[in-house]
Amino acid sequence: MGHKLDQSFEKALAYIDTHIAVPLDIDSLASIAELPASHFQNLFYSLYRLSIEDYVELLKSLQAAHQLGFGEQISLEAIAINLGYNNEADFVGSFTHSIGQTPQSFRQAPDWNNFFTKQQPLKTFQSPQDGMFSADVEIVSMDALTLASVTHNGPEKTVPKTIERFIQWRKKYSVGPSVGRTFNLVHSLPQAQLYHMDIGVSLDEETRLRLASTGLIQEGVETKVIAEGRYAKLAVKTDEQHPHINTVLHAGVDYLYRIWLNEHPYSLRNSPLMFERLNIGGVAEPGVELQQSVDIFLPLQ
Repeated sequence: MGHKLDQSFEKALAYIDTHIAVPLDIDSLASIAELPASHFQNLFYSLYRLSIEDYVELLKSLQAAHQLGFGEQISLEAIAINLGYNNEADFVGSFTHSIGQTPQSFRQAPDWNNFFTKQQPLKTFQSPQDGMFSADVEIVSMDALTLASVTHNGPEKTVPKTIERFIQWRKKYSVGPSVGRTFNLVHSLPQAQLYHMDIGVSLDEETRLRLASTGLIQEGVETKVIAEGRYAKLAVKTDEQHPHINTVLHAGVDYLYRIWLNEHPYSLRNSPLMFERLNIGGVAEPGVELQQSVDIFLPLQ
């Protein structure tokens, strides 16, 4: 079973093939593929099972492997320059990570079985398969919302620190769960080196005015607007079989991008994927783990 976006990505991949040494630009690739830039990386990962950055690094390494493995007398420095690396050390590190051998080792004794295995992501899309669950998706309309938010743009492992900083701000200015809805605006994949996500709370007019002269201009908190429009909404929650919310969220996003979008006549809007955390601040009974519920919103044209 193919995916309706196959041809769109083929255009972008053809461009990468002929511009392998050019710095990666997501907006340009999304434009070539005629896909919204907000979703390009998420779609790519969902279909190929690797990030666009890892794809390009793998493609570079495979090209280098052909030169190293077939007796071409070319220096590592020259290969690095031809493939657009900053220096030889960057090339050696990338090649070793992608191929599993250093360039020097590959030149002396190439592991061709591993080499051909590494090429599989370049040959075909991952076929959509049933993941953790099948689910009903609801098409909803949302009015514009103003958020007070902080931005996380770093490793995924440091997200809890950003969340804790925002929680302390909410406590300081009395913007608890009963005051506004809690959203995450997802701009890049957790698998990316820099995970870009906004963490925010919706503000009604009264709260916005209360904070205007104090809390909104301090501690890295700024206002953002969620655009009004149509969304595909998927509700997910933890349970005994799947107790970790991040695992459930990843499965839900995967379902929307790989399966639901392929089976329905909708196009994506250039606005970020969103999570709404529904039971922030909830308290479970003693000895009972709190069930977490999140609505995933996929923006549609």
